[in-house]
Amino acid sequence: MDILYLFHHIHHKGEGHAVHHCGGEHKKIDIAVDYLIQHCSCGKHSIDKEFAIGHGTNENLDTAKVRIKFLEKCPDDGWHIESGVKAQA
Repeated sequence: MDILYLFHHIHHKGEGHAVHHCGGEHKKIDIAVDYLIQHCSCGKHSIDKEFAIGHGTNENLDTAKVRIKFLEKCPDDGWHIESGVKAQA
């Protein structure tokens, strides 16, 4: 399961679009996020929580919350988002 999309959102920027990480500086516009996502020196995405709620869209196009557990520690700091699996509620 590719979960990166659960932790990114898109803004309109002029005639195009810009992709941003959820959390951090976007806490005010995201739905109940308390994490920080950064690019790490491993070439992956690092998140500062072992568990986090990602946001997607369900079959009815409603916002769906998905609890994710990250399995791989990042040597820089935190966990790699790419190692995430769906966690029990």
